[in-house]
Amino acid sequence: MKKGELNFDLKQLRSYLAVLQEKNFTRASRKLKRGQATISNHIQSLEDMLGVRLIERTSTSFSVTDKGKTLKAFCEKLFDDIEKLRDDLERDSAGGSSIIAASTIPSTYILPRVIAGLSRDYSNLYYRVEISDSREVVEMVKEGVAEMGISGRQLKHSSLAYEHVFSDEIVLIGTKDLPDSMAIDDIRNLSLVGRERGSGTRNAYESALSKLGVLPSELRTVLECSTTESVKEAVVSGIGAAFISSLAIEKEIRLKMLKVIQVRGFSIARDFYVLYLSSKHLSVAAQKLLDALRELKA
Repeated sequence: MKKGELNFDLKQLRSYLAVLQEKNFTRASRKLKRGQATISNHIQSLEDMLGVRLIERTSTSFSVTDKGKTLKAFCEKLFDDIEKLRDDLERDSAGGSSIIAASTIPSTYILPRVIAGLSRDYSNLYYRVEISDSREVVEMVKEGVAEMGISGRQLKHSSLAYEHVFSDEIVLIGTKDLPDSMAIDDIRNLSLVGRERGSGTRNAYESALSKLGVLPSELRTVLECSTTESVKEAVVSGIGAAFISSLAIEKEIRLKMLKVIQVRGFSIARDFYVLYLSSKHLSVAAQKLLDALRELKA
């Protein structure tokens, strides 16, 4: 190979690292939100350009060649250097950008007002918020797709640091034709609207109910929704009752579109956490957001 023939771009290298991390082209494409054909083309282009085989793959096996391991080490150092460069530049300008992964409740009802406050004080900060369920938020931070996350679940991992930043209450809501209060056993007879599996809210109320003898398999969930807003709309339409964040229903309660049903002897407090890679220095934008979130506890 002659000098000067290397002409790859960062997207190709990110695709390569994602494939190695996931050991699967399909999962890598989902992680990067790119088509699988694009990921495959990036890997093929790198192999053609370098003139070496990087990955040995069959229908039943996946392995990285020695040359592939050499490129992997190069990519990791390159992206680490890029992060350090970005951090240095942001410190000089007291601004910058950051990708934040957040589950539904913090992304919808907490982050907008916190970021609005930062925007008033710092005109050169920029944030991109990626909304996903709590489990995926943790994965995005762990894999470096997002710099920081806000989640209602702690999935322990040696590379992650967690900080508790605020608490919320999960309440049972319904329309006015439902009783104002009920016993825990009455929940078995309710038609329920729930979030999808993987949702932190769902995990919280199913866990709390299980401790009191009401198992998830006993619940009559008639509809699953991927967002809190769709859960509220379903309840307003009369499909059923729902367990939901108290932060999410302030407007509906004020307008008397919904009501909170008191479940005797039952309450759910849900904690939310900021998470980030413990080994990496946070950018200026991420650090300022973390400081603002810490103030919620004050």
